[in-house]
Amino acid sequence: MGTIAKILIVEWDTSCAEILWNEVRLAGHEPLAAFSVERAAMLIEQEHPQAVLLRWKLPDASGVSLINDLRTHSATSRMPIIVLGEEDGGEDECVRALDAGADDYVKRPFGVRELMARVQVVLRPIEYREVRRRVAVETLTMDLDARRAFARTAQDQHEVELQLGPTCYRLLRFFVENPYKVLSRKDIIENVWFGSSVKEGIVDVYIKSLRETLEPLRNSLVIETVRGAGFRLSSVVDVARGPELQQEQRPVGSPASAPVAPPELPPRKRPPAAGDRPRNGVAAPAGGALREEPVLVSDLSAAVEKIRHLQALLQRKTEENRLLRDAVDGASGKPTSPRVLASTAHKNRR
Repeated sequence: MGTIAKILIVEWDTSCAEILWNEVRLAGHEPLAAFSVERAAMLIEQEHPQAVLLRWKLPDASGVSLINDLRTHSATSRMPIIVLGEEDGGEDECVRALDAGADDYVKRPFGVRELMARVQVVLRPIEYREVRRRVAVETLTMDLDARRAFARTAQDQHEVELQLGPTCYRLLRFFVENPYKVLSRKDIIENVWFGSSVKEGIVDVYIKSLRETLEPLRNSLVIETVRGAGFRLSSVVDVARGPELQQEQRPVGSPASAPVAPPELPPRKRPPAAGDRPRNGVAAPAGGALREEPVLVSDLSAAVEKIRHLQALLQRKTEENRLLRDAVDGASGKPTSPRVLASTAHKNRR
């Protein structure tokens, strides 16, 4: 069992609060309960919980107001918050909660085992967090514990803090944790919006906003668009290298990651001309009229059409040979077949 943590449950429904209380205690943690935003603020100040399970709608205020208060104070700016959404809450509710600074969102009805697993995720050991406390790419540095980002420009050697909203912060963090990699819109939704039903167009809106925020870093870092694949945080030097870098970094399975060249057909041989050396003991006539070279086809429909043409040609040649044979037989005194008579009568009518 891990370290015992204080978990504050902010829930106005007493039956639901009781269930969560028992589950938190069974998980080996110390539960606290509040039925309003005012009471929750008092307990946070007195007990200093390690995480908050916050219902979105409360009698005296909405959960977003408490999130805003916690994020504006340094003592609680890093406190993990899991929002317990309403049953009729849609995509807007989830986006509002995450934009306000919530770490996670669970919509009702939810399984208590899943909820406790999410609690364990936000309560990872402090040692693990310290290892990942700061990450940097080029001249950009992020303090993951403080949820802040800093940039160092070519003109100023000291770091300047970037003003980021909660969603842009999560988006930038995802890029910084996966530098020089192509991230698809689906990947971004899964990691920034936690898989909620957000339209892909929303990703483009936040990408544009983040690019404007990163304008001071335009000489070192850029979020480039990889056509047909997604976006990538790259250095300006790498972007200047051109498409060869994009081909190296393109994810496996993307539409343009493995271009397939059409199979090369063997060169078609020219018909032999008059005067060419004999082939198999037969010299080409003056007009170069040897039998046709086989035609190479690269698709099924063309092959079928060629076969039908050859079948019709064969049938016509067979019919001509039959007529010629019957005509020869008639000239020699043999009875002419009815088929030849019918064909001859047809020609006479014409």
